Amino acid sequence: MSNQLTDEQSQELMDAIANICGEMELEPEQILDGIARSLMGACSALGTANLTVSVDNFGQCEVKLLEHAIAE
Repeated sequence: MSNQLTDEQSQELMDAIANICGEMELEPEQILDGIARSLMGACSALGTANLTVSVDNFGQCEVKLLEHAIAE
């Protein structure tokens, strides 16, 4: 199994997130805040202190957790 989502999986996940954000009537800043918090929470829960996700020809996202934020 690949470490990366397929394009189809990625689109399905983004659509689900967009639908939930629409139902919650979130503003753009709230959406970005929620996604960032969710990403940091997932990294902490999975014991990953540093994560970099790169998408060719698009961009990069980086998460660096403080040492005490990592779940044991």
